[in-house]
Amino acid sequence: MKKYLFILSSLILSFSLSGQTPAKYLAGAVPEIDGRVRFHKVINVNSGLDAKSLYSLMDKWAKENYDSNGELMNRVLLSNAQSYDIACQGETYLIFQRSALVLDRAKMSYQLILEIEDGKCDVSIRNIKYDYSDEKEQVTAEKMITDNIALNKSGDKLNRYYDKFRTYTIDSVNSIINRIDVYLNGINTQGVASLLTRTEVVVQQQTAPAAATQNIPVSTNNTVVVTPPAPVYDVMPPQQIARPLHETGTTGMAGYRQVDAEKIPGNIIKLLSDATLITSGTADQVNVMTASWGGLGRFWEKPVTFCFLNPTRYSVQTMDKGDTYTISFYTEAYRDAVMYCGSVSGRNTDKIKGSGLTPIKTPSGATAFAEAWMIFECKKIVAQPISPDAVVEKNLPDDWTKNGFHKMYIGEILNVWVK
Repeated sequence: MKKYLFILSSLILSFSLSGQTPAKYLAGAVPEIDGRVRFHKVINVNSGLDAKSLYSLMDKWAKENYDSNGELMNRVLLSNAQSYDIACQGETYLIFQRSALVLDRAKMSYQLILEIEDGKCDVSIRNIKYDYSDEKEQVTAEKMITDNIALNKSGDKLNRYYDKFRTYTIDSVNSIINRIDVYLNGINTQGVASLLTRTEVVVQQQTAPAAATQNIPVSTNNTVVVTPPAPVYDVMPPQQIARPLHETGTTGMAGYRQVDAEKIPGNIIKLLSDATLITSGTADQVNVMTASWGGLGRFWEKPVTFCFLNPTRYSVQTMDKGDTYTISFYTEAYRDAVMYCGSVSGRNTDKIKGSGLTPIKTPSGATAFAEAWMIFECKKIVAQPISPDAVVEKNLPDDWTKNGFHKMYIGEILNVWVK
């Protein structure tokens, strides 16, 4: 009886999915090789890493993302340092409908294969199966989501019952590939994307144009939740896509697009814990340092960054001399270069040359680096040493105070540049 209730609820849900089916779910959206479903994508790495370095990064990613979590079985099956191949077994929930009376979901299992070469990662997702309702055996993707099964005879609509498996599987697969792309390149190079880490995209399909102004959230577990129907956006709805440069009234930067400060992607706390650089100074004296203390906000009705520099750092001198500075963000591929900038002093070392990064100029004349996936271009508006009398917290580590308290800088965000 339970089985038939699930089927009935699925049919009712499918009847509500009337309307035009987005092309990305129609013919050819589910590729087959020798009769088996296999999704495939080659991700080119902007940093041009060699196979050994790229394998090391992806081995770390696989171990972090495919570690068993509760009832879901996620694990690394193989990691071969000689052939640079990695295989993972993954599981995730596809939740079709949730209410007080009905929980309609399927557990999707799959194999993720990563084949790594110089400058690229070949991603394949295969052996997809579903645990659904009270079926005793798993159902394969070949019986649920192929063109022959899921499409009508005209090929312009999805067949009821099978439609949700096909659309949600495609969204889930795209999310996995996008996560790898973001990890390696800092952004989704296939389109506009928000920062993703160990999450699946929760795609909301809107039923009216007015609803398209809602943000698309990101879940915090391995569950993909999709609420039908109508337009589907890969990650961001249209109003969150960056405006073309010619609409901003600001001189552009080659290889970057400009976004509003209100649309900065990602979590600033997470961003500052990753590979981040502050670059400051004048035309004839530039210095770069790693950043970890700071944030974003509003001050004097302006979008601002604020950062705190150790008074003994050479960067304090260059920050004081210059009117502008940049805060730039990098993928794991450039972590060694970023760490180098934090391990030597600019007083007697050409850190820019030593890092191997490529300096570029922003429209305001500040210095950043072409390898950054995102750059904040800032104008200094406040420079203030922190007074000991202003510090309420008394139990601070000696290393934080032995040379005096840090100096705070607040900068108006002039431009945000994203690759």
